[in-house]
Amino acid sequence: MRMRKNKKRGFTLLELLAVLVILAALATIAIPIFINKGDTAKQVADNENMRTLQQQAQAYLLTVDTPIDATNIIPEMVVAGFIKEAPTYPIDTTHTYAVEVTGGIAKVKLNGPVAPTLVITSSPISPTSATSITYTFTFSAPVTGFDINDVGVSVGTKGAFAGSGAEYTLEVTNSDLGSTQTITVAAGAATSTLGVASLAGNTSVVLAKTANDIIIGNYVKFGTYNATPIVWRVINKVDQVYLDANTGSGLHVGDLMLFANTPICNKAFDAKEIAMYSADANRQTYGSNNWSNSNLKEWLNNTQATTTYTTNPPTGSNVSANPYEAAGFLSSTNFSAQAEGKIVPVTHKSMLASVDTGDGNQATNHTYNATISTVVQNFDTARYKNTTDKVFPLSTKELYDNVYNNNSLSDKTTYYYNAGWYYWLRDSYAPVSYYVRYVNAGGAVGNGGSPYDGDHGVRPALFLSPLGMTLDGASGASAGEAMQVTWQ
Repeated sequence: MRMRKNKKRGFTLLELLAVLVILAALATIAIPIFINKGDTAKQVADNENMRTLQQQAQAYLLTVDTPIDATNIIPEMVVAGFIKEAPTYPIDTTHTYAVEVTGGIAKVKLNGPVAPTLVITSSPISPTSATSITYTFTFSAPVTGFDINDVGVSVGTKGAFAGSGAEYTLEVTNSDLGSTQTITVAAGAATSTLGVASLAGNTSVVLAKTANDIIIGNYVKFGTYNATPIVWRVINKVDQVYLDANTGSGLHVGDLMLFANTPICNKAFDAKEIAMYSADANRQTYGSNNWSNSNLKEWLNNTQATTTYTTNPPTGSNVSANPYEAAGFLSSTNFSAQAEGKIVPVTHKSMLASVDTGDGNQATNHTYNATISTVVQNFDTARYKNTTDKVFPLSTKELYDNVYNNNSLSDKTTYYYNAGWYYWLRDSYAPVSYYVRYVNAGGAVGNGGSPYDGDHGVRPALFLSPLGMTLDGASGASAGEAMQVTWQ
């Protein structure tokens, strides 16, 4: 049987080319149509956003008593519930909506691309005594073109630089402690991915000194009294020799002994006693010269808003002048909890009157001398009592050793010249139950201060821990250049 020949055939090359030409022509028509339909939808969405913003803005302003001019009230409209959220511009990502208010009339606007803002932070934060600081540069949007040369540094040396996109870091090695380090970045240092130049940024860090930078004789500011910073003179830096000579003091190598540059106020040493607290009748008239239970000791060391006294309080009827029932000297009015916690309690001697019982030799009175160079003649062997205090008037020996005879202070007048007024010491005049030693304005160490006399000055002293201490850029060479004490 003869097979039939299949007469079917495929497309010729010419026919295929013709089909491709037709398809290409159709594509050039169809694609623009689809694109145009997408653009139309976006434009419709934009129109609807504009209409809704305008309508809701007018409604929002009706609820405001006195509309004030503003560049954009969209955030307020969201908070007030007039729109659910700020709409996104549907046509591109470089523009944003804003509703401007002028003269009580709202107008919807379209803002162009926003310049990237810059925030510069430091680790550690200011003030710091660190040898280096890491700065972080955070832009509000990813940027390009930002490098180490765009960063200005005063008082320091630029080191490692890294980062990309919206965040960069720079390590700076510090120099010249006591100065302020400033980091600057000029406007236009970087460019956003939308081609908008960045805004400027800057920050400053105080390169603080530490207690290691303090020398005896420096002036520092620490705490306040009557809302005024207290200026102190550094009269000692505790070393091992001092600790060996004052065993059991509770101090540490490096502790700083501060002495108020001038009396901070006038107050009685102790109020008139009542019989149950009195070693003799004179104390009921003039008060007691025993530091260990004096009103002044309790006030200087009290942290409460109201001082509670264990003996007769220094009210107007119990002292000659300047009664004090106010907050304790160490209360939060004058010292933060952190600052108060940095004051080191010290156990030390005070000279006693012959009527009192002490901790040492009961037979020998402290010898009276009015001249500072001989006032400590038998201090180490005379009748005494140990007390533990955070704040205290100086003893005659502390005054002699740390102020008058301190070569670092050299002028030998600091103990009285800067005072401007006589002020209490804490030692008793031994032969009499109601005389307290004091320094007069001419430098003599008197013996006749009646404890209830409220006209004597209070010039306190204390020991301060150096741990975590930082100081500002002042020189510390004078009271006017006193260094401010802060803490890390």
